Amino acid sequence: MQRWLLGAALLLSSVVPVPPAGLMAQDEAPPTDSLQPDTYIDPTAALLHRAASEQWWEIDESVRRYSARVQQRIAASIRAPLKDRVLYRNESAARVFWDRDHDTFVQVLGARAQYPGSQYADIEDFLEDLTIEEAFDPGGDRLVFGFATADETSEVDEDDFWIAHPLAPGADSRYQFRSGDTLTVRFPDGRELRTVELQVIPRRLSVHLISGALRIDPETGALVRAVYRLSEQFDAMRDIEELQEEEEAGSFRYVPGLFKPWTFDLKVVAVDYALWNFEVWLPRSMRVEGQAGAGILKFPVEMDIAYRMENVVLESDLGTPRYENAVLEERHFATRAEAMAFLASLMTDDEGITYAPLNRSTSSSGRTSRYLAPEDPSVLRESSHLPPPIWEEAPGFASEEELAGMFADLADIPMPSPDGIPWRSAWGFQRPDLVRYNRVEGPAVGARFEAKFGSFMGPIDLRTTGFFGVADLDPKVRLDLRREGLRTRWTLGAHRDIRAFDPRRRHLEFGNSLQALLWGRDEGEYYRATGVDLTLDRSSTERQSWRLRAWAERHDALQNESSFALTQAFDSDWRFRPNIQADAIEEVGGEIALTPWWGDDPLLPQVGLELQLLGAGYRLQDDPDLTDEYLRARAIVRTAIPLAGARWRLGLEAGAGTSWGNLPVQRSFVLGGAGSLRGYDASVAWGDTFG
Repeated sequence: MQRWLLGAALLLSSVVPVPPAGLMAQDEAPPTDSLQPDTYIDPTAALLHRAASEQWWEIDESVRRYSARVQQRIAASIRAPLKDRVLYRNESAARVFWDRDHDTFVQVLGARAQYPGSQYADIEDFLEDLTIEEAFDPGGDRLVFGFATADETSEVDEDDFWIAHPLAPGADSRYQFRSGDTLTVRFPDGRELRTVELQVIPRRLSVHLISGALRIDPETGALVRAVYRLSEQFDAMRDIEELQEEEEAGSFRYVPGLFKPWTFDLKVVAVDYALWNFEVWLPRSMRVEGQAGAGILKFPVEMDIAYRMENVVLESDLGTPRYENAVLEERHFATRAEAMAFLASLMTDDEGITYAPLNRSTSSSGRTSRYLAPEDPSVLRESSHLPPPIWEEAPGFASEEELAGMFADLADIPMPSPDGIPWRSAWGFQRPDLVRYNRVEGPAVGARFEAKFGSFMGPIDLRTTGFFGVADLDPKVRLDLRREGLRTRWTLGAHRDIRAFDPRRRHLEFGNSLQALLWGRDEGEYYRATGVDLTLDRSSTERQSWRLRAWAERHDALQNESSFALTQAFDSDWRFRPNIQADAIEEVGGEIALTPWWGDDPLLPQVGLELQLLGAGYRLQDDPDLTDEYLRARAIVRTAIPLAGARWRLGLEAGAGTSWGNLPVQRSFVLGGAGSLRGYDASVAWGDTFG
């Protein structure tokens, strides 16, 4: 499980040095005289990029060896309407001993995992899935913080997923570069540290190109900080040729449209370095945030890594008296196992924990890592070296304030227009939300067309969705123009569609449709809305914790048109309960909705709120001179409390709402059914106040 989650988080942060079509050998020089004329937007960007490219191209041999304490934490959730439900979390800690000329040794200090059924897992299972496997290599690619990438001297299969490196030869054909702000830090002894931002601007939208900000040390060309993301959402069926071929061959025809497409949004990769003894930049932290998707299922994934350097030996240190006069004891071992046992005997710590060689090793890029673990592995779960869960701030990791600054840096980078107008379409069972059933439309089949095009504001998404109901023979359509950023999105829409009295209860989605078709229980109340609206909310990769919406609409009443359910097929007298008749009005209004949630750990109490304030003015269609207005407020509090050692959870919910002015019928509070009062009939009560 852990390897899968880590792979999802790092799939798109592992940067192939250059595209598969033209990998160059390590001894070839990067071209400098054939750049695109518009590669550098300003002269400073040219100087920074050339310095950083030369430094990236050369192997850094200034570090001979180091030891560091490494902490890593990862969490994966499933996105739910009210909150993200944590499916998996892991915290681990290790001490890494890296030497340029020898194997890497990893002393496992702590390992803890939580997932459904983890209480029955053996501690050895955690060791098998330990995520701290590769130590940072000072001579490796600093953009990916030492994670293994394709070998620079080898060819890459064209079917593999790849990302064009912004510092590699040929980057000018894929990116433009612009300098940003300068940051200068002055130390008490008078020394100064200056870094300059280099913005990486993709020439086109592509899952193979990144958009990011690299902070460069102009004196050495060293990468000090990098914040980047993919310029386009990764779609497995579209972007991996092998999967495309399997899809065309029908290999996935039995996968329900409910669980397609397979996507991954890389929200941010942030790597940060610290200057050791004013001589060399060594790792400090890495943050990865993304969201995997399988149709209606969304899985946010987050990962943190923190390095704390304990000892560093540089090439410049080897000639100093400290090392020249050191007395070394030479030992010889008959076998590697004997040598590992000796090293384990040296690892006993202040808490009296003794270590033994672990029967595992890993290899990557020609380097082998070997492991030492406590003789009593049960101490790993409660180790004092473990970091807190990823949703808590901790020293050494990027803080919320730093993350906000990183997102702001990314938001400042302009996004290009797509090549042409990429589009895709789907209808019926190809997507889970394009088939529905209710007592007004009967069975309704939808189709969707999506396209992306450029504008002066950046890429704009166009989405058109239409439905046709078999029972009411009434076409519905919605057209949306969407501008999505890292954290927020704007949506301007025009629509003529069926609407539920309480949209948050999702009466037009799969669950209620299935219930209506099978059992004849349709819990929604419906009316027709025709008009325009403007919405500001969180981006599609964020939990929808707030929403602002304004609209101008015409509302019309609807009535039952269908009387069929499978379990009632042989009852000729059976009918759906009648639909509440909406008022025929023309309305202009606005809404503020907040849904904060506190607490991520499923082993601890959690609390959430749902607050809504909605107000509008309207006039009757039959009598335009008769106008009115109203204001409506609603508050619901929810809590989840673990019981019996967290094997059970008690959920409690309480809510109240009221209104001022004359509410149209369709703005009434409707209670009953699974969405509010379970065990009661749908719409058992409705009116202008509830508690």
